[in-house]
Amino acid sequence: MAFSLFRRSNAETKKVAKWSPDMQKLQVDFYCQLTYMAAMATSGISPRGLFHYSADLPYISAHYFIRVNVVARAFNHHYSEACRIVGETTEDPYIKGFLLRLASAISSGEDLAEFLAKEAHVASENYTNYYEGSLETLKKWTDAYLSLIMAAAIIAVMGVVTMIIGNISVMFNLAMGTIVVLATIAGVYMINKGAPREERTHNLPIRSSERILMSKLLRTVLPAGVIVVAALIILKMPLGWIFIAGGLTLIPLGFVAVREDNKIYKNDNDISGFLRSLGAMSQAVNVTVNEAMTRMDANSMGSLKDNVELLGLRLSTGIQGKLCWERFVGETGSEQVNRAVRIFQDAISIGGVAGRVGRESSNFAVQIALLRSKRKLVDSGFTWLAMVMHIVLVILVNFIFHVFDTFSAMVRTLMPDTSVSSINKGIPSLSIFAANSSQMKMLMIMITAVTFVLTIANALAAFATGGGHIYKLAFYLSITCITTGLVLLVVPMVVTTLFHGMAAGG
Repeated sequence: MAFSLFRRSNAETKKVAKWSPDMQKLQVDFYCQLTYMAAMATSGISPRGLFHYSADLPYISAHYFIRVNVVARAFNHHYSEACRIVGETTEDPYIKGFLLRLASAISSGEDLAEFLAKEAHVASENYTNYYEGSLETLKKWTDAYLSLIMAAAIIAVMGVVTMIIGNISVMFNLAMGTIVVLATIAGVYMINKGAPREERTHNLPIRSSERILMSKLLRTVLPAGVIVVAALIILKMPLGWIFIAGGLTLIPLGFVAVREDNKIYKNDNDISGFLRSLGAMSQAVNVTVNEAMTRMDANSMGSLKDNVELLGLRLSTGIQGKLCWERFVGETGSEQVNRAVRIFQDAISIGGVAGRVGRESSNFAVQIALLRSKRKLVDSGFTWLAMVMHIVLVILVNFIFHVFDTFSAMVRTLMPDTSVSSINKGIPSLSIFAANSSQMKMLMIMITAVTFVLTIANALAAFATGGGHIYKLAFYLSITCITTGLVLLVVPMVVTTLFHGMAAGG
């Protein structure tokens, strides 16, 4: 029996062996698994061979097929009976129903290719409903998050106003600061919880050029940036410069990560057309897939044009097909391309009908691409609004604080410490204007904490909404850090200019 083109690594094998009931990931894995089985079944493969390949996939859903294999081989059961036994002991109602229906289809001699194609279509509908439901939840939480960060800014302003009109305790300040931090963290957590969970980048040994560049940046630019930021902290430079230095350090990594994400998004949209056309051409002219590749027009492949040309060139030179396809998948950087090509190549390698195999793999790829397009609409609407809100709120809280701080300095200039102390008994709140006021220091700490939390939280919220590789977070962090740094440097100068202008006018 031929083996799967894309074998699991040791890490992937352990991942499947160590069962984890991750229901969100199980949705897409099971959909992919059924599409894979439907394509494989077009070759007329036996149930034993079908389950062998299915159990070898690096998906969570492969756990069920491993169990069927164990039952069938250990107790010498027919695969229909093994499916029934495993199905009856499965807790998930949908997978339980599928295994029982599969047992009936195998025992009755039903065409497995047609049966599995219908089941894959049902799995597609189920995953679509789950994904769209998650997007609706995500939309609501992104709206709620904007309200939460606005509330955080209002609470910070209230802290300043409260200090002006009354003498408040340290515990009150701490309570207000804690509310701001917890509310913002809760908003980020709920966005991350409501967003659909998906893998966009693969973990194959062969990587895309962008991923290779990011690895180099992690080893060079990022450590150098950390050293610069640490040096600025040791030298007690203004906080604004520290934020800017941190943001500038993250820009190269973030830029490359976003470039890779955009490339993967385009590749995911174009892979379906490539596989469908390749399968249809191979069947129409009755030639092998390798020969059909030589007749493909790479100019019609969109973002995959260069990759398809390289794939055709490598196949035409006689290099082993497995290596050529692995290189093709690795260079795209996409997990979606990895899955779709695995479906296509494994089915073709065992004699699957090229046209039907191309259609099954194409349908899977295009369905996932359409769902991600819907998420991209939510992401694009929220992300830039969050960035604008970040700038506005950081300006607001820091502007009000520096206005009060500058006003306090003017009061101390007009009223010496002895004067403030002499009337302090009558007006307790005037103690805030005294030199080295503990209340003023507490207020500064609270405003700094709010600014820091907003900087980190807004970047995390934008990343959670759009999804993608973790390196993409560096892009949003670079934006929030640089804008925060500029605000911290510019706002004090603007406030000072305004007060000097007012004093000159008076």
